[in-house]
Amino acid sequence: MGLRLPPSGFTDRTAALAGVRYASWLRRFAGAFLDALIVGMIEYLISHVLAFVVPPFANRTAALIVFIAVIAPIAIVYATLCLAKLEGQTPGMRLLQIRCTPVLGHGRLSMPQAFTRSLSAEVLLSAPLLLFGRFGALVSLLVVLVPFAAYFWPLVDARRQTWWDHIAATVVLDDRGW
Repeated sequence: MGLRLPPSGFTDRTAALAGVRYASWLRRFAGAFLDALIVGMIEYLISHVLAFVVPPFANRTAALIVFIAVIAPIAIVYATLCLAKLEGQTPGMRLLQIRCTPVLGHGRLSMPQAFTRSLSAEVLLSAPLLLFGRFGALVSLLVVLVPFAAYFWPLVDARRQTWWDHIAATVVLDDRGW
């Protein structure tokens, strides 16, 4: 089908006239879920290889180091390379026919823009969970609410952007029927 980029004078008011449809939250969630399954399989394989090479980790500090050094970078590299090299789509996004483009709509995502989007998504969704239960009930509540609010933000946003879309100046468009 292919992606039709918005005209250069594109604004939110002219989106419908230009034929631009923002991806729905459900399609975005399903695409992220499929990508999480792929990343989870990669991490599962790597963790089992590490289990043979490195003795099992008994304390939380070592597990935190493994998460920061191995698990989080896999998700960041996966999303960055897919978005920058596969025309703004991860495999999950491709299956659901949605595409990430720059807000201005001029061409594909650059590698720095894809990296910014991937890193900010990983920080906003995963990093707060590392603090859960460490500093009391109020912090634990905030730690749960931050990723929840970040992921459900497209339900109240005019362009259906998540916080990492705002940070990286990207928007996810519905690619069906273009």
